[in-house]
Amino acid sequence: MLIPTKFTRLEESTIFKMKNILLNRNDGETVLDIFLRTKDEFYDAAEFLHAMDVLYVLDVLDVEVDSGVVVYA
Repeated sequence: MLIPTKFTRLEESTIFKMKNILLNRNDGETVLDIFLRTKDEFYDAAEFLHAMDVLYVLDVLDVEVDSGVVVYA
């Protein structure tokens, strides 16, 4: 679930779990590296990609097309 509701606790929401992507981030990581680092925090890969999408739209991160490396703002 992307956002908390009366049926979804804050800690279970994707919005809350996005912090795990930003914690312990390393320069030169690819999307796969980040997924492997945080896979225990997300329900599945789709939830992880939703979190990455939101961070991208918020301009918190960007992915270099040539190398696939994630660059944080």
